[in-house]
Amino acid sequence: MTVDPGAFRRQVHEHALDAALAMLVEKGWDKLRFGEVATRIGISRPTLYATFGSKEGLAEALVLRETERFLAGIGGVLNEHEDEPEAAVAEAVRFTLAEAERSPVLHAILTSSRSGSDSLLPLLTTRSRPVLEAATSVLVAWYLDHFPGLPPEEVQEGVDALVRLVVSHLVLPADDPARTPQRLARLASRYLAMAGDSSAV
Repeated sequence: MTVDPGAFRRQVHEHALDAALAMLVEKGWDKLRFGEVATRIGISRPTLYATFGSKEGLAEALVLRETERFLAGIGGVLNEHEDEPEAAVAEAVRFTLAEAERSPVLHAILTSSRSGSDSLLPLLTTRSRPVLEAATSVLVAWYLDHFPGLPPEEVQEGVDALVRLVVSHLVLPADDPARTPQRLARLASRYLAMAGDSSAV
């Protein structure tokens, strides 16, 4: 029987991420060894290196998979408030903050940084471009689909700023995090309302 190389790589990719997540919960990222992931899923170290390149590449893939899970949930929340942009954004932010509390990946990133280890924190700060771009594209597409009169470049800029604010609140929560969703939604609503007004001039 012929083995599909692409299917095999995808299988290795997913199994390695599942194993890395389990080990992350068990021992934390700093104590996780790349070779241990390969051993746990029954492949060689060279195969794992060919898939992710490095332990850092494995971490990036783990965060991106978690981002995709978040974005699927956010898409559902947004679609429940199709005609209420401010409510949609508030609920999407609320969903994100709540899921971050439950996510073992985000928990590992945030708790490790607060305890003095910053090995994973760059994935939400200096190396966060893939996460920011994925989140921004989902929100931009939703806004332009539901409010086609808004200038695309203004939507892109406003959503980019909103996503960065949400990530900053994950890393450094406000004194009253319960108010954060509505505050950010109000900012987004005001900005996009001004963008809409300027496009009509």
